[in-house]
Amino acid sequence: MTDERLVRAARWDDVPAIRTVLALAFHDDSLVRWALPDEATRDDVCAAWFGALVDRYVAVGRVDVVEVDGEVVAVAAWRPPDVPADHPVMTSLPSVPGVVAAVVGPERAAHLFATLGRSSALAPAGAPTYLHLLAVRPDLQGRGLGTLLATRGLASCDERGATTWLCTAEARDVVLYERLGFTVVGHVPLDDVGTLRVMHRAPRDAGLR
Repeated sequence: MTDERLVRAARWDDVPAIRTVLALAFHDDSLVRWALPDEATRDDVCAAWFGALVDRYVAVGRVDVVEVDGEVVAVAAWRPPDVPADHPVMTSLPSVPGVVAAVVGPERAAHLFATLGRSSALAPAGAPTYLHLLAVRPDLQGRGLGTLLATRGLASCDERGATTWLCTAEARDVVLYERLGFTVVGHVPLDDVGTLRVMHRAPRDAGLR
């Protein structure tokens, strides 16, 4: 690769590549390993799970990608505070809980989503924007592509005066997000195998960037 980069908004025809990037990037993520312990099926389930989210965010949220030499290799997906519940994409199939329940069973899926749902109690007040997914293809990690995408989205939030928040189960990612202005405000235990960290970031004035 010659590392010719292009940062842009995602299109519908990017979604298959985005699903693949997400599955590869999150294969060893602590939260995903907790939710999907079967390594043999994890990538396919993760692609379907996160792919359903991306379908929704391309339609009613914000999804940015990085192309390197014409290939989508990194993605950031943001959920705005004003997602219309009656938009057709919000009730389209597959549903996120349905994908997970089909693999791990309804009872286990209910436990997973109830646990993840506890992060909502730690969300910022008002109408925050949620950075739901940030991923870089494993062979291109460590080259600043994730920071590039996060910075682009955060600049838009700053322009709107929007507080942002996220959740991460990876301790090493906390350092990255702290550099971007996020602060850990609470924790959600993932049973006895990990911890989900909830992080907030206040909007920055243009003169302070």
